[in-house]
Amino acid sequence: MEQIQIITNQIIILTLLGLIGFAAGKTGFLPENSHKYISALILKITMPFLIFTTMGNYTFTRETLTNGLYIFIFGVIFILIAGLIALGQCKILKIKEKTKNIYIAQSMFGNVIFMAYPLLKAMYGDIGIVYAIFFNIANDAILWTLGIYLFNKHNTRNWRGNLLHLINPNTLAFLCGLVMIFLKFQFKIEKTFAFQKIWSVFYEAFNGLGHTTIYLSMVFIGLILSGIRITGLGDIVSKLKYFILSLFKLLLIPFLAILIFAITKGVFNPFVVRIVVLQLAMPASTIVSALALQYDSDYNAATEGIFVSTILFNFYTSVNSLSAWIKDIPNIKK
Repeated sequence: MEQIQIITNQIIILTLLGLIGFAAGKTGFLPENSHKYISALILKITMPFLIFTTMGNYTFTRETLTNGLYIFIFGVIFILIAGLIALGQCKILKIKEKTKNIYIAQSMFGNVIFMAYPLLKAMYGDIGIVYAIFFNIANDAILWTLGIYLFNKHNTRNWRGNLLHLINPNTLAFLCGLVMIFLKFQFKIEKTFAFQKIWSVFYEAFNGLGHTTIYLSMVFIGLILSGIRITGLGDIVSKLKYFILSLFKLLLIPFLAILIFAITKGVFNPFVVRIVVLQLAMPASTIVSALALQYDSDYNAATEGIFVSTILFNFYTSVNSLSAWIKDIPNIKK
């Protein structure tokens, strides 16, 4: 019950923060296209500093790195499974062309940064962010390859250009974090006087900047949602496919992961299970919307998918249920 209370409180906090962005978007308080600049600020500045300062300040153990590797592997597996299931849904629902590619992408890629990082930080502290980073790397590895192919399928099939997107501030920050981990492991540099003095100043300056990601992310989501307009019942019916998408994304895919982990009978650390399941339960990624706009794909479908899945997510019943299921998974080591 305590875990559910923490999640409930955090959902309320995140919702209040999102409402600030929503109100700012609806009233025109912020300049037009502010969401693009806030997104760039998060992805290119605050998020990289959050990743690096968290990894650099955290004392990794062999167990942490092993669990992180498991999270990465399972992240890749379940993201690809979600894509295959979505492909079948598109055939049944007769979704075609650009909308089909966006539907598949949103089924695969969740809001693993803007929504998941604040939630996991509140639930588990820095270790939640550390493990979330490993899932995010799995998400990005597929997003900037297969994902870009889906967005850009109608324009070009140049895989080389897509692979270049893997070189970005977030992956560079992750690599720098890995270098820091290696230096600590191999040379114990954290015990030297010079490192302690330099790192303390660096951490003081940029850790706070990195953690603004949590607040900016929710303002960004609010701004995105403020741009969605529903004019009547017919508009809601037309979004039925996104309710189906949300059902699979928020509940069925995470529940499939829970069943698979239950079969393993406690082989994996509970943190591996919880991080993977909760990340899989995130609503559709807001980054998909930005990429759809950039590659002249179905931007409207992307924003509608974000709207429906995020609103349903914010009812938090799915997350509460998942937390209860995770807690009751048989034979998982406490």
